[in-house]
Amino acid sequence: MERKPLIVIEHLEPELSPWILLEYRHASKLAGKDHIMYTNVPLRYHSILSLYGRVSEHSVLDIFDHSRLLVLDPKADKPLTKNDLENIDAIVVGGILGDHPPKGRTYKLLSSRAKDSLKRNIGKSQYSIDGAVYVVLEVFRGGCLECIEYIDGIELSRRIGNEEIKIFLPFRYPMVNNRPLLAPGLKEYLLEGLLPDFIIEEISNKGLSE
Repeated sequence: MERKPLIVIEHLEPELSPWILLEYRHASKLAGKDHIMYTNVPLRYHSILSLYGRVSEHSVLDIFDHSRLLVLDPKADKPLTKNDLENIDAIVVGGILGDHPPKGRTYKLLSSRAKDSLKRNIGKSQYSIDGAVYVVLEVFRGGCLECIEYIDGIELSRRIGNEEIKIFLPFRYPMVNNRPLLAPGLKEYLLEGLLPDFIIEEISNKGLSE
């Protein structure tokens, strides 16, 4: 039986915002808690993220042999293939909320520092963090990267009374069962500013801030 790859999310934001927490949580649900690790995480967030996988305050680049890493980077020349997932210890995803237009932060903060690692892209557009994890898992299962359906940009909307609230997310999302793959609870959070009950229950007594 093939060994499922370890997915490492290198946290590259100054804080652990509710948005990024929802994507991290969803990534864990997709990959499985035993197959995901969060690195470069400030100590104050360890108790929260330990609900969803292994956690380290150290950078992935200080933990693993760089030559045994595969770093996902939209700037990489070659696309990811199933063969790339053999003979590596971990595949690294940047824990970054995307910019539009992209600023190349994955390259600046991560892949440029991992000189001897493999660098691969899953397309030149920015995926959500959990969307990137989904794509990696689909490739591992034998799906061709080109066969994975996606949509570039989605609009979220909700009517509250006579007012319609709309938010446009200009990122790439995998399509699953004809719907964009979005972290559970994210739509409600972005449109209403409220964390879903399941998150509140899971992180009860742990806190999100310093």
